[in-house]
Amino acid sequence: MEKANNDMIVDENTRCWYVLYTAPRLERKLMQHLNTAGYKTYCPMQTIYVSCKGKTKEVIVPFFSGCVFLEGNVQEAVAVVASQKAAFLIDTDGKEISVVTDKANLPGKFAQLLK
Repeated sequence: MEKANNDMIVDENTRCWYVLYTAPRLERKLMQHLNTAGYKTYCPMQTIYVSCKGKTKEVIVPFFSGCVFLEGNVQEAVAVVASQKAAFLIDTDGKEISVVTDKANLPGKFAQLLK
């Protein structure tokens, strides 16, 4: 266990993830560019089934369309994110939306924020 800045005890696997927004269907491209630049990214995926011309096709799509999670320093990543025509999601106070959790719980924690 390690101690977080807000005097809360958190698991050492817990990280601060920032939410990025890009155009839908460009999530993988954004992740690839950020990973190449040395950042850790995550985009939870889900399998959906689409019917087309009488055939059912299995398609893997992001759980949150247009959203990618970025772990790391926001100030360092701003230029890279902007160069990819993406942006940090912000709250009503103008602060970047962050989710402090481990990677496994990230989709659920973000879904709670959306409520």
